[in-house]
Formats: sequence, C-alpha cells, structure tokens
Amino acid sequence: MNILVTGVGGDIGQSVVRCLREAVPSARLIGCDIDPYAPGSVLVDRFELVPRAVDANRYLQRIAEIVKMHKVSYVFPITDGEIDVFDQHRKRLQNTIVLIINPFALSVFSDKYKTVLHLERHGLHCPRSFRIEDFTNQLDYPFLIKARRGWGGRGLIKIQTAEEFAFHRDRVSNAIVQEIVGTTDEEYTVGVFSDGVNTHSINFRRYLGYGNLSKFVELVHDEELDRIARVAADSCDLRGPLNVQLRKTGEGYMPFEVNARISSTVYFRHCFGFQDVKWWLNLLEGEPIEYKPRYQKGIGVRVISEAFFDLEEVV
Repeated sequence: MNILVTGVGGDIGQSVVRCLREAVPSARLIGCDIDPYAPGSVLVDRFELVPRAVDANRYLQRIAEIVKMHKVSYVFPITDGEIDVFDQHRKRLQNTIVLIINPFALSVFSDKYKTVLHLERHGLHCPRSFRIEDFTNQLDYPFLIKARRGWGGRGLIKIQTAEEFAFHRDRVSNAIVQEIVGTTDEEYTVGVFSDGVNTHSINFRRYLGYGNLSKFVELVHDEELDRIARVAADSCDLRGPLNVQLRKTGEGYMPFEVNARISSTVYFRHCFGFQDVKWWLNLLEGEPIEYKPRYQKGIGVRVISEAFFDLEEVV
C-alpha cells in the first residue's frame, strides 16, 4: 500500500507519518510539502515538492503526477487549504481515495460561525458568537475576534477596549466576535471517530505552548465529553475523524471550535490507543474498527526535535 501525506513540513503531517509507520509498517509513505527542507521529509520513503494549494489547478496537477508516479492508493491531505481544494474537486483523482470527511460536515465545521449555530441547534451550549458586521456591543470586554475560517489560532485577536475593536473591525473581514469563556487551565480537546454506526472518543485536558499547539495533554474520563462527541458526530453523519475544542465553565462544557480533519493531538491519541489514522484506512478497506484503550490515566508532552540537510563533513 502506497500512501501520500501532504504538509509534512508541519506538526500534523509529521504526526500522521509517525502514526502510519507504527500502525501500517508495510506501507510505503510518500510525503509532500511546499518547503524543500520540510522536517517531515526525513521521515518518509520518498519526498516530493508541491506548489501552494492557493493555485488549485497547479497543485492538483502536481498531486496527480505524484499519485501516478508512486502508484498511490490513499492521500491524507493535512492543511485546511489543501482539504478545501480536495473538497471542491472530489472527483479529480481517479482510482485514488482522498481521506476527507463528507461535504456537509466540512462546510459546517470549517466555518466557526456555522459551527456554533449548528451545535446549538443540536442542543449544545456554545460561547455567544456574532458575525463581526452584526456586532453592536452585545458582549462585555474582553472578547475575541476570530477569522471564520482557518486553524492554529490564525486570525485570533483579544479585544480589551472599544478603541481596539474599532481599530480591528475596519481591518478584518469574514470574522466573528466571540465571548471568552472559562480559562486556559480548563481547556479540553476531544478526538472523535465514527464509522457511521459507532462513535468513539478520547478526551484530553490540554495546555498550549509552542505557538498554539497542545504542548501537554492529560487523559480525562468524562461521560459529558463523550456525549458531546456523539452529538457532534451524529449531527453530520460522520464517517471519519473530528476534533472538538472546549472549555469547562460554571455552566458546563462549551465547545467553541470543531476541526473537520485530523488534528495536532493525533499522535498523542495514537499512543493512548485511539488510532484514528489507522481506523480511517480500516473503514475504507471494509475492515472492523475496535477501540482498545491502552491506559487508564496518563500525560503526554510534546517533544521538539531537529532535522538536518545538505551536510558536508569537514575533511
């Protein structure tokens, strides 16, 4: 089996490669990225350069070349931009399966405003959120401005005063204003996987670092988080993975974002027995999915490492 993983210059692409190495050791892994010195290039069997996904035609043409050259059976698109391109061109790659979730789920959960409306329609309590053009001081300061689309905290601004809001309001578009709930000490990330019948989930309390990555995760058992995971999956006829981000408040857990893709805690999940990368392949191969948790409790800490290129020894 030959598998292409995109975006191996980033943490998620590298984590997916590590999951595949351990879960499907017989697979031949091809990686691609826009950066010739992508750190994940040292982890794959073959590395290929690709153009940026903003140029959809050039990007897809190059992906098709790589798929043909390496006889790729499955493509794992990693970044939001790449996922958007594959979503809009679902039939472009023939005889190759691209691992993205269904169009409805992507359209809802790729938009932070639609996400909140959708989850509230299904009975979940979310932070109060407004399109920036509709906001007329319904929230007390401080609050957040967020880009409606994007990941990793991109386009996130904490607004402390009316002057700050006036400054940023005229400089951003396609954004939401969102209430700040809870604290960073009570932030949770829930990995979700459904085969269309059974929904599995794993819950971590997380602490951010290295930008906006989960630096430290602690396994948590909570039936309410499991229920929220089932609601999210059932609401969109999920077959594949999701990641729900929440904060715990005096009113309970409040989901504030859903990642409609494999998320940055994927290797943490994998090591705890929640193997959503492997399960997605199992689902497409018609094989059964069985979740066997490895640990009752535990903590995971992200490791930073290095890769080296073009080295010449001193003679």
